[in-house]
Amino acid sequence: MKDQFVIACIENAANAAVVLPWARHMAERLNHKGLMALHVSPEKGDDGWLKELGVPYVSMQGDWATAIEGLPIAFNGILTVAASDPKAPRTSLTHPKTLLHEFRNCKTAYLVVNGNCAPRAPFTASLTLTHRREGKEKLVWASYLARFVGGQVVIASPHYRDEDLRMRWHNNMRFVNKVFGPLEIQYSTFTIHPSTLTSPDLAAINELKPDLLIARTSDIREKDLIDLLLPHPEVQLLTHPLHPLILFLNPRDDLYILCD
Repeated sequence: MKDQFVIACIENAANAAVVLPWARHMAERLNHKGLMALHVSPEKGDDGWLKELGVPYVSMQGDWATAIEGLPIAFNGILTVAASDPKAPRTSLTHPKTLLHEFRNCKTAYLVVNGNCAPRAPFTASLTLTHRREGKEKLVWASYLARFVGGQVVIASPHYRDEDLRMRWHNNMRFVNKVFGPLEIQYSTFTIHPSTLTSPDLAAINELKPDLLIARTSDIREKDLIDLLLPHPEVQLLTHPLHPLILFLNPRDDLYILCD
């Protein structure tokens, strides 16, 4: 009996064809976790097509946000997989803005995939590391991808001229070695050049062109007026023409991570 699960959030049969292969791939790679499909609808409908998927599933009547927030407790979820489609209608879970809204209280990491990339390994997993204190969960998940999925890790950082900012970045890099060192995880570094109005994550995609980017979503408590007027950085990631995979982590005190 599996005690931890990768949850595939599936809206319909066509959506399942995109989400399930990646969910199955991650479940197998992450030390053979369980796999479960989740379908949520405001009205109870026919779930015959879910039975044809060939995996355990839960069909719920309600709203996606509530179901997603409860995944760690209700189903022992440790990773959620969903699909993004910028061309989808606003009412669809796969629309980037709708997806981010429904996952805003997600307590697990959530991998956002698209129909342009089939599961494979190894692949390059990238993350940005700046002077800010936001890298711990990203580094932990990078270690999982390196150990279990077989991904190579690239750490992208801006070049700091300010001595204080550079010292804070050095402290974060020391933490990288503290996490990766005992596990013998090798990583490479890459210098990015974000502009004042460009997020480091977006700069990493533009300059590094990663297979997968581990990104921390914005904390609305830290936003100022300028941030509110600028384009939503997570939407920019999901609508980027390169269509990288994005592993999102919400800024939460109760974020669930793997224990292996």
